[in-house]
Amino acid sequence: MPARKKPELTVEQEKFVRLEANGYTSPEIIMELWGMKKEDDPKAYHNLECKISDWRKHPKYVETWKDEVQKQCLPMMSEAMRKLRKQMRQDDQWLGNKAANDIMTFSKSRVFADEDKAVTVRIEGMPDLGSPDVESGID
Repeated sequence: MPARKKPELTVEQEKFVRLEANGYTSPEIIMELWGMKKEDDPKAYHNLECKISDWRKHPKYVETWKDEVQKQCLPMMSEAMRKLRKQMRQDDQWLGNKAANDIMTFSKSRVFADEDKAVTVRIEGMPDLGSPDVESGID
């Protein structure tokens, strides 16, 4: 049987996720989506808080959130890398060393990520497996 397809986010849900990924707080999101403050109608406001809390459990929430963060961060990461390269080549040894370390840390996790995830498990001191020496008397 084919795998079930995750339900898509509605336009409103997607806007919520993208706002949240950009650092908007729940009150700011409620104001942006529904134009409401808590003082306007506390009961309706609470219902909206519950609604967005439920939306965080949507199967596409994390995927959409990561997509938005990536869209926002990638250009800044490129700019940061350019700045670090410039700092690394300056005469200030401390700043150059710090920038070089930052570049190495960043690059290592991107370039060698698969190798770093490999785990070797070694079990020692286990007895030889076989038949028991003593009969248990169980039929």
